[in-house]
Amino acid sequence: MWSDAGLVRNREGLERLLDDPYPLAALVARCALAREESRGSHWRTDFPALNSDLDGIHAVIRGESAAFERWQ
Repeated sequence: MWSDAGLVRNREGLERLLDDPYPLAALVARCALAREESRGSHWRTDFPALNSDLDGIHAVIRGESAAFERWQ
């Protein structure tokens, strides 16, 4: 998990985690794949810029899809 979804991550590593036997690892990967940006200490080498449109937005998994929601 640390090598594929640690502080430095990319699509290739996150996609490897989708088949992880631990459900939480796969959930982290699905949310991180949906969020195509770098934010805070999490740096996507394939998306190094911050996307200010996602400020205050959280990735939420319901069923098979990831959605973005603003939390109040």
